[in-house]
Amino acid sequence: MNGMPLYVQGLWACSVLAQLAVLALLVLKGNFRKLPFFATYVCLNICQAALIYVMIAYWHPAKGSSTEQIVSWVSEAATLVVQALATTEVLRLVLKPYRGVWGLTWRVLLGISTVVVFFVFLDAVQNVDWAIVVAERGYHLIFATAVIACLLFIRYYAVVVARAYKWLLAGFCFYSCTIILINTVVQVIWYRNNPYTEHLWQVVTLLSFTVVQVVWAAALWKALPVDLPRHNIDSDSLYLSVSPIINQQLRRLNEKLMRLWKLEARPH
Repeated sequence: MNGMPLYVQGLWACSVLAQLAVLALLVLKGNFRKLPFFATYVCLNICQAALIYVMIAYWHPAKGSSTEQIVSWVSEAATLVVQALATTEVLRLVLKPYRGVWGLTWRVLLGISTVVVFFVFLDAVQNVDWAIVVAERGYHLIFATAVIACLLFIRYYAVVVARAYKWLLAGFCFYSCTIILINTVVQVIWYRNNPYTEHLWQVVTLLSFTVVQVVWAAALWKALPVDLPRHNIDSDSLYLSVSPIINQQLRRLNEKLMRLWKLEARPH
């Protein structure tokens, strides 16, 4: 592929192969049934890689042209939206036994997203040339914060979570933090003064994404745990029979949140 160093091409090929391996595991192990948005996200990434290959190898749109910008915006926006759904999907599966806590999580996530999107829009308007970078960084800031908060919650309350879900969340968190860091450094420090910054950005992004794919492949090597039958999740008997090791502090928190959401749902 013209204009792309061999080492970048090698990393790009490794990344695509790793994504294909993750997709194969999702299908062969039947995990796509529990993670439909995650499977869609992996498929979209593979399609985006194919689109980039076609653009570079055959299409050759002028760099910075309206065609290139439209294709970049549409493909990146679609991928980020589905990634948001995939991240939320895993968070929901982790917090599914605690409906009150999940209610708090999605409300906080929605609030943070609204605020960050507003400031990202203002920043993107002022920096049109960097709009995609700013938008991508803002997105990853939202979900890195959400995933880190979820992982801290799991650790603090000693919540029992399947290893596969922990690794999926850790992969999202690591990749988001990497994107935030590299996009900030590239925009603020290096890009305008260093002609090799684009290749550095490509190497770091591709390398981190490939590492994440390997972690996800390990997480999905076995079928995901089967959900427990749905009962009245609010009852004390279910807490004791389904998850006897849940500590009292977590139980009280979940019960208080459940009562709060019920009060909010009542007509005034």
